[in-house]
Amino acid sequence: MEAEKEVSNISVLLEKYYQSPLLFQLGSRLAFADPQRIILQNLQGSSVECLLSALMTHPSTRELNHLLIVNDAEEAAYFHNTLENITKALDLFYFPSSFKSRKNFKQLNPSHVMLRTEALTKIAAGGNKKVVITY
Repeated sequence: MEAEKEVSNISVLLEKYYQSPLLFQLGSRLAFADPQRIILQNLQGSSVECLLSALMTHPSTRELNHLLIVNDAEEAAYFHNTLENITKALDLFYFPSSFKSRKNFKQLNPSHVMLRTEALTKIAAGGNKKVVITY
C-alpha cells in the first residue's frame, strides 16, 4: 500500500514537471540539430533528476539519446541510481572510469570495464533511446 502511494506521488510530481512551459522550451532547444550548451542553475535535491525524467518523455526529445555529465564519480553514481528509481528506465547506463584510481592508469577496475562495455554495446545496437551518465 505504501509503495503504491509513493509511486502515485512520483507520478503526480513528474506530471507537474512535464506540463511546465519551461520544459517545452528546454525540449525544443535540445531538439535543434546544432549543439546546445544549456546550464541549469538553482535546482536542489532530486529536482534535476525529475526534470530530466520529464524531459526524456517530452515529444521533441523522447527519441534522442542523452549524455549527462556530472562533476564526479560519486555524484554520477547517485544521479544514476535516483534517475533509475524515478524512471524505471532499462536503457540507463552509468559510464565510470576504467581505472581503479585517477593517479594509477595501470590498474583496471574489472567491474567498471564491464559497465562501460555494456553501455557501448547497447548504444551500438541501436533500438530504444539510451541515457548515459558519466563524469
